[in-house]
Amino acid sequence: MLTFFRKGKLLKFFLSNKEKTIELDFLTAVKIFESLPNETKATINIESYYELLDKNKTAFYNSTTYEIVESGKQGGKSSYNELLRILKVIQKGANQLNEDQQKYLEKVINRLEEMALPKKTVKNVLKSLNNLGKDILKPLSVIKVLQREISPAFLKNYYSENSPINSDIINSDIISNMASEKREVILSLYLECDKY
Repeated sequence: MLTFFRKGKLLKFFLSNKEKTIELDFLTAVKIFESLPNETKATINIESYYELLDKNKTAFYNSTTYEIVESGKQGGKSSYNELLRILKVIQKGANQLNEDQQKYLEKVINRLEEMALPKKTVKNVLKSLNNLGKDILKPLSVIKVLQREISPAFLKNYYSENSPINSDIINSDIISNMASEKREVILSLYLECDKY
């Protein structure tokens, strides 16, 4: 079962079988959602359908609850906050970047503040940045890592950017609002095989 969830601006995809549940990035999920004209309809096992849907819902709930708690901690060590901190330091010394690179950096920062990038992508970016050593202070090196690790699809404007969540000014009211946002199942796909 592949399920597409939304909570405010946060979009996530989870794939479950009887053994495990994993989070997928947007591009991988889209490839699985794609249906070809020659595919036949599968007969849905209702019991299995709801069992797998519940597993995906639980994974999504746990994922979003963890992120809300982490983002609300003062000086928390979440991957989002750590990457934001690095990029804001780079942004202050971004006079070495051209206008397009500065806009790109700003867009990545906005997506991080909205927590709209997949957690796995954020962790991969941090790992690559840590591998730069002293070059982590060079804006051009950081931009190259961001462009290599972050799919352009994650930076597209699917939603209005009028109200980004700024982790520097998060307070208990914002955390409360994030926690109370409605979690929605947008789309689910029941798969007949466990090849994924």
